[in-house]
This record gives sequence, structure tokens and C-alpha cells, in this order.
Amino acid sequence: MAYATATDMEARFPTNELIELTNQNDPSVETINAASMSVALDDASAIIDTNLASRMSTPVSPAPSVLVSVCCDLARYRLYAGRSTEEVEKRYDNAIKLLKRIAAGDIDIGSQSSSKAVFTTPEPVFVGKDML
Repeated sequence: MAYATATDMEARFPTNELIELTNQNDPSVETINAASMSVALDDASAIIDTNLASRMSTPVSPAPSVLVSVCCDLARYRLYAGRSTEEVEKRYDNAIKLLKRIAAGDIDIGSQSSSKAVFTTPEPVFVGKDML
């Protein structure tokens, strides 16, 4: 399950950039390559799950908006395939740092952590006539 969609990516980044990044083998294409986008989003989601699995059940559902944003930044970095700009690298680094802080418990994203509360019922108490 991907934490973000192609629509989420399009809302955050310029369409022409996404067209170029998802069609690196054919620069004449004028539409976003859905398959390339899907692979990048799935890879980014796997990175999120790997980082958070020690802290909480993954995949996190429903996904908090912060994870949608992180997923988009990670996917964009993946699409750049080693030729990213300084801004893209900084967003990637910040996303990874944020995931590490969430995993460490420094930031709460409102999801259940792996340390779940245990509820018990008290032992029954019997009251006799002489105790009333």
C-alpha cells in the first residue's frame, strides 16, 4: 500500500518535472508515466514502513498527512535516480530524519505504537452478609 498517490505528487510538484522524471528513457512523451510513478511511490512507502516498523504496526492506516508528504518527497528523490538537485536532496534528508524521530518516539503522528496498553479486569470481590 502506497502512502501517497500520483495525484498527491502532482499537487506538490510541477507536472513538467514529473513528466520528465517518469519518462527518462523517452523525453518526447508529454504525460506522466503511471507505472514509473507507482514504482517510486511503492519504494518510498517501503522506506517508510521499514523505518516505522519497530515503533508501530505498518502500513499505518489511515495514513496521516505527514506520511503522505514524506512519501512524496522520498518518491521524488527516487525518481531523480542519483541526479537530484540540492533542494530534492535536502527534502529527502529531512524526510528520513523525520521518520527516524517518529520511530524513536520523539514525534507522535497519532498512530498506535507497538507498546499497546493492556486492560485487565479486577478480581471479583465477594461480599457476604457479615461485611455489609
